[in-house]
Amino acid sequence: MSIKKTAICYLTRIPDGETIEFAEQLARDSRLSSNTDIYIMIDDNNYQIQSNSLINFIQINNNECITNGYHSSNKLEMNKDCISWDKALYYFCQVKQMNYSFVWLIEDDTFIPSVDAFVSLHEKYSKEGQGDLICQKNDENLYGNTSTWKWGDVVGKFSPPWYHSMVCAIGCSRKLLDTIANYAQQKRFLPFIEYMFNTLAMQNHLKVVIAPELSTIVFRENWTWEHIQQRPNNWFHPFKNEHIRRDNRLKMANAWKAPPQNTEQMANVWQTPSQNTGYQGNTQCQGQMPQYPYFMEPSYCPPPPPPPNSGNVISSLVYPPNVPPPYPPH
Repeated sequence: MSIKKTAICYLTRIPDGETIEFAEQLARDSRLSSNTDIYIMIDDNNYQIQSNSLINFIQINNNECITNGYHSSNKLEMNKDCISWDKALYYFCQVKQMNYSFVWLIEDDTFIPSVDAFVSLHEKYSKEGQGDLICQKNDENLYGNTSTWKWGDVVGKFSPPWYHSMVCAIGCSRKLLDTIANYAQQKRFLPFIEYMFNTLAMQNHLKVVIAPELSTIVFRENWTWEHIQQRPNNWFHPFKNEHIRRDNRLKMANAWKAPPQNTEQMANVWQTPSQNTGYQGNTQCQGQMPQYPYFMEPSYCPPPPPPPNSGNVISSLVYPPNVPPPYPPH
């Protein structure tokens, strides 16, 4: 019997009140309650979990993850062997391998304006065959250039081509989670999350989808209420202040009585056939690219074909010269 259930997992060190409140709202929604389970991964094992019938709180011993090969996925940034990312991947790749066909992994400083904004993205992309990685972008490094960003860290972990994205909020299919599990089993560690998901998906010929609603998942930005009003179905990062997140959700609940303007955004996707069918460069282009905050219409569609050893590829995005890209170099 094929599994059809979805998990939503917030990644936290210690969950704040607003994250718990919104997780409870998701759990109560009738569109999700029958086939979706809500989780909050808590990195701090000293935190005392309060009983909650709607949410599954998870705490996992660091040594359990490390022993099973789930560690170091964010050591490059956090300088810690094991954090909530490692624990969530261990839990959904290995412990709950047979339970879920799709998993949303969401850092707790990601702001989702409403339950409707979650359901809209979920219904659009989580169905079987829709996509294996739903993410913000899919930058490529075709020939292993290590002179920019953190590409030097990839050496020895993957052969080129390499790919990366911001992954503060992503959707993963069971195929991708099983691919991560295989890597952890063979290598006994996890590579840096910002290139691991995209590179594993692309090199294993899985479908990567750039969702316009995730175009506002960026490294650093001072988001305002006006930004949210313009893109009410988008998810935003970073939003670290729980009080501001709560206030914005209340404003959203009171302000949006009419249908939002961006409910029909479509991912811009083009695909190549598999290696076995020959390299023909077949393409499929859908929809319009997001115009706000950092994106403009691609100057061409479809883009030039990628090399034949890559997976199902997402078209490149072109940035206006007068604004920064959403993924600045460190």
